[in-house]
Amino acid sequence: MAVVYYARFPGWAEQVKRARHWCEDLLTVHSAFDIPGETVASAVLLLSEAVTNAVRYTASGRGGTFDVTLMIEQRKITIEVEDEGRPAGGTLPFIRPLTPMAQHGRGMTLVDYLADTWEALPKPRTGVTFTLTWDGLPRRSAKRAASPA
Repeated sequence: MAVVYYARFPGWAEQVKRARHWCEDLLTVHSAFDIPGETVASAVLLLSEAVTNAVRYTASGRGGTFDVTLMIEQRKITIEVEDEGRPAGGTLPFIRPLTPMAQHGRGMTLVDYLADTWEALPKPRTGVTFTLTWDGLPRRSAKRAASPA
């Protein structure tokens, strides 16, 4: 049986911390699911990256909001961060090429590395969803979001 939580946050930079704490509190309270500490830490980190992207690069951070859905199942966590869309159409979430001097652009690389799967939310929604599993479940290859146009 899955447990699902939902929260809406104002699109302010300060809300990244609030969303992280919300997620961490919910994941640690569910002892019945026996979620390992490193899985909780990864979920919180990846949520932080997805929320930061929503606030920084979408209309959510320009007076809007972003929504977070957290689903906990046996040995699986799914998190969705839905934003208010990219200004002027923009692009789907993508992995940027890393350069040694880059000060930004590593968030989706972390999501790609740590999540079992990730993808852009299906249209007409905008944002990203990712899953984390534990206890020996096989890792599935992730669907990759389109690169920028």
